[in-house]
Amino acid sequence: MKETPLLQSHRAHKAKLVDFAGWCMPIQYSGVLDEYHAVRHAAGLFDVSHMGRIKVTGSQAEEFLQWVSTNDVGRLAVGQAQYSMVCQESGGILDDIFIYKTGPQDFLVCVNASNREKIVRWFLENQAKNFPEAMLRDQSEELAQIAIQGPASKAILQKLIGAPADNLKPRQCAMIDIMGFSSLLSRTGYTGEIGYEWYLPAGEAQQAWDQLLQAGADDQVKPVGLGARDLLRLDVGYLLYGNDMDEQTTPLEAGAEWVVAWNKGLFQGQPALLKQKEQGLTRRLVGFEMMERGVPRHDMEMLKDGEKVGKVTSGNFSPILQQGIGLGTLPPALCHEGTMVEIDIRGKHVPAKVVKLPFYKRQKS
Repeated sequence: MKETPLLQSHRAHKAKLVDFAGWCMPIQYSGVLDEYHAVRHAAGLFDVSHMGRIKVTGSQAEEFLQWVSTNDVGRLAVGQAQYSMVCQESGGILDDIFIYKTGPQDFLVCVNASNREKIVRWFLENQAKNFPEAMLRDQSEELAQIAIQGPASKAILQKLIGAPADNLKPRQCAMIDIMGFSSLLSRTGYTGEIGYEWYLPAGEAQQAWDQLLQAGADDQVKPVGLGARDLLRLDVGYLLYGNDMDEQTTPLEAGAEWVVAWNKGLFQGQPALLKQKEQGLTRRLVGFEMMERGVPRHDMEMLKDGEKVGKVTSGNFSPILQQGIGLGTLPPALCHEGTMVEIDIRGKHVPAKVVKLPFYKRQKS
C-alpha cells in the first residue's frame, strides 16, 4: 500500500489502519463516535494526503479547465476555490474535484485518491489534443494535505499562522509563507463545519501536524479517521465517489446540476448532458430520513408500495440527529420532499421520507 508522510504519526496515535484506494490510511483512532463528536463540537485533524493534486498552469490553463470540468472556471478570481466535476463524453462522472485559482494563470486541482491516475491520464489526453500552452504537473507526491475541521478550527489555526486563518472566507484560498515554507491554505472541507485544508510540502507535513495538535490541545483537537469522515459528510449530504456517483451517473442524476455551467461554452460531456436535460431524467439522487428504527446501508433496495424503485447509495445512523439517514436514487416522480418510501433492511420494509438536504446544519458562530 502507498503511505502518506504522516503514517508514523498515525501509528504513534494507535490508529487502526486499513487499505483505502491503495493507501494505508487510518479508519479510526480513539473511536468513530468520539472523533465525530470532536469535529462537531471542537476540532478534528485529518490526513487527506492520499488525495490527488494536479497543478495546471500556462496561458491556456483556464481554457483547458473550462473544457474538462463542468463548472465555470472563468468566474474564479485569484484566491477563490470551486467545486466541480469531470465528465466523459457520455456525461458520466469521472470524478468530482476542487479547483483553486492560485495565480492569474495558475490552478491547483484536487481529485479523489481512487481516481488520481485516471484523471491524470484524462487531463494529459485532453491537453495534448487541444491545449498545448497548458502545462500539467502531478504534485500528489510532493505535496501533503492536512484538514482541520470544527468550530474551534479557526482559533487553533490563528495560534499557528495568524491572520490568514482569520481572513479567509468560505471557498477562498491563499498562498502563505509560514514555518519556513510556502503553502496553500483553503477554507474548504468535507464535514459541514467551519474548516480549512492545508496543502504543504510533503517533508513539512509531520511538523505541521504536530504543531496543530499542540496548538489545539486546549480545545481538545483530535486526529480523525476515515470512519468519522464518512459520517460527517453524510450528515450534510456531500457525495462520495463510487457510492453516490460514478461513470454511469451524470451530474444531473447525482442532484448536482448546480455545478454545470450551461452558458460558459462547450465543455466535455455538455451535448450529452443537454440531451438528458431536454429528454428528462429517469432517476435522481435524493436524501431520506428513516421514520422508524433502522440503519440504511449502501445498495439496499428502496421500495414504494412494496415495489422496487431505487437503491440506497449511502446510509448510516447520524449521531447528532439520532436518526437513520441516507442518499439514494429514485424516479423523478418520487423525488419530491415528503414522499414516503420504504428501505429493505434485511427483509423488513422500514418507512423513510424524502427530505431536503442537508440533513444537518451547523450552528452559525
